[in-house]
Amino acid sequence: MTEIVPESNNKLDNSNNAGLWYEGTRGERITVRLSSLDTNGAYAIVESIAAPGCAAPMHLHRNEAEHFVILAGSYGIAIGEKIFEVSAGDSITLPKSVPHSWRNISSGPGRMVVILTPGGFKQCIQTIRNSAFEKLEAVAASYGCYIVGLLVSP
Repeated sequence: MTEIVPESNNKLDNSNNAGLWYEGTRGERITVRLSSLDTNGAYAIVESIAAPGCAAPMHLHRNEAEHFVILAGSYGIAIGEKIFEVSAGDSITLPKSVPHSWRNISSGPGRMVVILTPGGFKQCIQTIRNSAFEKLEAVAASYGCYIVGLLVSP
């Protein structure tokens, strides 16, 4: 079965955003499934669909832990110096302040749900989405997200 990656609609607002897809890293579409506004800041749930080879740079979150649940495809997830291969049905937890990255290593789209604890990172995503490219690192850093390295190798 071929999965169709939704096109970005370039819209975000201050509501839950359920069903609105927008571009994350190049080749990735993201939607907020449950906003931290709905959980009193306890957590947020984001869904990601990534094209083959799509990757996030090595980064860390000072404020949030991330819990990845792989729904489709396979990912290489780097945590510090170690790379783990995870596939549909697997999950992995990334503590806050730990450098990490991921890459879809599948031949087709990968899909995962990311649970961020505590919630609040949605505001970073909204601000980044509306910022000029040359300001992205500074904007992310203002929310405690720091780019600290390169992409996970294929």
